[in-house]
Amino acid sequence: MIPKAKLILGPPGCGKTTRLIAEIRDALAQGAHPSRIGVISFTRKAIEEMVTRACAEFNLDPKDFPYMRTSHSFGFRGLGLQPQDIMNKEDYENVGREIGLTFEGNMSNALEDGMPLITIGGSGAKYLQMIDRARLRMVDFQREFNDEGDWNMFFPKLEQLAGQLEEYKRAANKYDYVDMIEKYIEIGETPALDYLFIDEAQDFTPLQWEMAKKIAAASDQVFIAGDDDQAIHRWTGVDVELFNKCSNNIEVLDQSYRIPAAVHRLAVGISDRIHERHEKVFEPREEEGNVEWVNYLDEVPLDHGSWTIMARTNGYVHDLAQQVKNMGFKYSIKGRSSIDETLVANIYTWTDLCAGQAVALQRIKQFYSSVPKQGQNAVVKRGSTQLLETLAPDAEVNMEELTVNFGLLAGAEQSAYEVLRVSTSVQDYIDAMERRGDDLLSEPRIKLSTFHAMKGGEDDNCVVWLASTKAATESIYPDDEHRAFYVGVTRARDQLYILQSNNKYRYTI
Repeated sequence: MIPKAKLILGPPGCGKTTRLIAEIRDALAQGAHPSRIGVISFTRKAIEEMVTRACAEFNLDPKDFPYMRTSHSFGFRGLGLQPQDIMNKEDYENVGREIGLTFEGNMSNALEDGMPLITIGGSGAKYLQMIDRARLRMVDFQREFNDEGDWNMFFPKLEQLAGQLEEYKRAANKYDYVDMIEKYIEIGETPALDYLFIDEAQDFTPLQWEMAKKIAAASDQVFIAGDDDQAIHRWTGVDVELFNKCSNNIEVLDQSYRIPAAVHRLAVGISDRIHERHEKVFEPREEEGNVEWVNYLDEVPLDHGSWTIMARTNGYVHDLAQQVKNMGFKYSIKGRSSIDETLVANIYTWTDLCAGQAVALQRIKQFYSSVPKQGQNAVVKRGSTQLLETLAPDAEVNMEELTVNFGLLAGAEQSAYEVLRVSTSVQDYIDAMERRGDDLLSEPRIKLSTFHAMKGGEDDNCVVWLASTKAATESIYPDDEHRAFYVGVTRARDQLYILQSNNKYRYTI
């Protein structure tokens, strides 16, 4: 409980950020300096949206708001840390080597996706995540181990890694991501703020709540914003009860500017199945919209408009992606296109050259860097790329000039697929997309995403697949499954398609 706080509950599309910006506008109008307005949130995405909108509306610069930060950034800054003070992959490898655990792959801390846990591979990965999660939940390792219920893991190994980590960090004077919060609570410098906004607070772990309380104690006015129906990160240590009990002074935003009536009716039916929640009555847009149930993805009219196709897990997202690919549609996952954009650009470059056109030097350089330069399949001679440096940056070159002066060996009788060594499967996919009339260089109209990655987003048209998992359907927290699918269906601005599943484990609407 934060006694002086006001809790603003923002159902999907109800303008929560706009409501907070209005409070910031009032604060500035009353003479508050931007440096005395703080925003703390779960993800970098939420902070960046707040900073961008505040700067645009008030003609300010991001540096004018030094206390709009994620919880980890608050800790980093408040403790006066430098990047070299933070544990990196080499540090974890050193720790693991001492006790026979490995840490492999690229280390990332995907805060923008709402994940405050280190993601890394190897035999030590799950132990490390369990240690971090116990600390974020503020429970002992034995309880975390028992709650996880993974009997392929060994508690003595968990304790050993935890002890080795602490010893290593002390000796090397290093901090990990959870330390940023723990140490901040203990010794961090708290800013004196006139206004503190705690955004996306339903996704705070118990440890992050303790940090928020510390910052709030030094703030004159406190606003907490979020939606318990969209609390879908329990797996990172979140306890939504702490959000639901944080204040008795509650305001519910009651008009959605996103979801139409048909989607609203479906969403309310799902949220009514959640047991421990704040009751929130809100209105949809006037438009009726459309909700349809389909058995197969090819029943969805993906051939026009903007679409987001969502599923419960990353594995299911990739299953759907293969179906979309087989249908001949271009798509993206996490902003990455299903077809290599450099390959497409090179195909167009070769096509233009074969048509007798002069092509910009930069396109030629990219083409040269992508093709074989030795052996019987050589497209250009070795060293030819360096010859291009003799040309003016704004030069344009045709095929004849490239052949005579710049080492081009291939000719117009060869197709782009032959020259660029494109596999048959990729050729078939490109041909299918072109038959559908897709612009291969444009941003994909179709996106695929998990519910978690799509949280906070929206699209004109959405597909929600009802496939679930054993762990989700048999969880001791059944409300979490309702919340996950509630988030999924409430992304749609116009049309929503519910894709049925014949999986053994599936969600029922």
